[in-house]
Amino acid sequence: MIFSVYLQVGDLGRSLSFYRDGLGLGVAWNDDMLAVLRGTDESAARLVIREVAAGAKQGLGQIGVARIGWQVTSSAELDKAEERLGRHGAQYQRVDDPDGGRIVTHDPDGLSVVLFLPGEPSLAGKPPPYIYWYR
Repeated sequence: MIFSVYLQVGDLGRSLSFYRDGLGLGVAWNDDMLAVLRGTDESAARLVIREVAAGAKQGLGQIGVARIGWQVTSSAELDKAEERLGRHGAQYQRVDDPDGGRIVTHDPDGLSVVLFLPGEPSLAGKPPPYIYWYR
């Protein structure tokens, strides 16, 4: 099980606002150098963000984190996320199709963030379709 994802960001306050206010993650720790956020459920998974000098950016096709994805458990949860992103002023795209619903947005440093609701449970051993989404 993955305990955390560690992101280095250009501006901690700006990124904290996006992940906390835009995506609804709870702040477990913040000392103005490093922030630890957690999902809305009681899982042990965490997102750690740390401010570093702005400049270096990574994208799809490069080594490093290219996308962060969170699975939601209901269409109501996806609706709440869309509402929070709208209030936060974030640009996003929502898609509802047979493979499931999803919201695609970007964090303040341009990292792709996907919230997804699978259309059906994955077959044992086979990754769900959203794993293959390139954009």
